[in-house]
Amino acid sequence: MNKVFAVLAIALIGTTSLSAQDDASVRFGIKLSPNMGFVKSETKALKANGSGLGYTFGLLAEFPIGANGNYRFATGLNLNNITGKWKEDYTYVDEVAGPMKTKALETDVKLQYVELPLTIKLMTNEIGYMRYYGQVGFGNAFNIRAKADMVAPKVAGSLTDGTPIVTEFTENKGEDIQSDIALYKASLIVGAGMEYNFSGSTSLLVGVTYNNGFTNILNFDVAGSKAKAKAHYFELTVGVFF
Repeated sequence: MNKVFAVLAIALIGTTSLSAQDDASVRFGIKLSPNMGFVKSETKALKANGSGLGYTFGLLAEFPIGANGNYRFATGLNLNNITGKWKEDYTYVDEVAGPMKTKALETDVKLQYVELPLTIKLMTNEIGYMRYYGQVGFGNAFNIRAKADMVAPKVAGSLTDGTPIVTEFTENKGEDIQSDIALYKASLIVGAGMEYNFSGSTSLLVGVTYNNGFTNILNFDVAGSKAKAKAHYFELTVGVFF
């Protein structure tokens, strides 16, 4: 994972160096953004189970395209914390001679990614001290941590048809499930907002962003097939350019 950090940092610094030589209006900033995340399952045995709050913080960098500065290549380096909730309908017997039962096993995950966004930002001319923008592009995220609060069965054996025999269910807090999460997550980023210029190059950025995941984030099997789900979130983007 240290190699991932190194590659992303070198790429960002290299792009910055090249662009800074061509145009003096390259901008840098920071952001801290709360988000609301949710998971959409594409596997019948898994069901979405609500949303949860997370946050993102990181660096902002913008490089002008053309002379007027209204079109910009916007990137950065983010530490992205999102949540996801799902449940699995689990069929079992609690005793060898007991009746067949079904229980919803709930999982509440907290995922952390290093994200490199690659977007195009379209800005209006300044209206008073305000400029408005739209933004679209792609997110490239690498998972570095995955923790889960989950309900897990304690299996004592199975019937001849394979149905598990469960003695009890336990609630596990902060379980490390990084091996169950895919390393790479790609997404479509769509956003809009406004900037207020305080003085010189210092501006306050406020906007909303939708991050639509389009790759599978799961890396385990359920009900005899590979589990598939995509992670999405809405973000309130708050940042400062210096």
